[in-house]
Amino acid sequence: MENDETEYKEGSGNDFTNFIFSSKPKEKNTIKLELNPCDKNIKIGLHLFQELLMIFTDGINYLFKKNDNEFSISYLKEEDIELMHQYFQSFGFIVKVENFDIKQYLDNIKEPDYFKNQNLIQDNTLLKDIYYEVTINYIIYRLSFDFLK
Repeated sequence: MENDETEYKEGSGNDFTNFIFSSKPKEKNTIKLELNPCDKNIKIGLHLFQELLMIFTDGINYLFKKNDNEFSISYLKEEDIELMHQYFQSFGFIVKVENFDIKQYLDNIKEPDYFKNQNLIQDNTLLKDIYYEVTINYIIYRLSFDFLK
């Protein structure tokens, strides 16, 4: 019989942020992410997306924010995004950050925008189909997540 070396951590979102991002990324799927139950009026896919978005935001601020200056997704370099991807893989998810100029964006519009039109989310809506977009200096940044396979 194998020795169960599972370590359980409880705490706030800040505790989780410190636990995840205060050391190098752990191996893929070595952290089991457990979330509080979602409100009965929110679809589970949206709840999961919102939690992952919060972890991403907290993580980039923890890792890359200098002093009290505002931090933006537009400041992330390719290696920063790869590091975030490694952190998310440790708890079984993929991070996808895309950026588009206006022309590229028009060629890559994803319909529907579930985050803006949350009433369109159904029980079978896939996590990878929900995304968050922000425009900074005429560049559109799209952030989405998926399950690590």
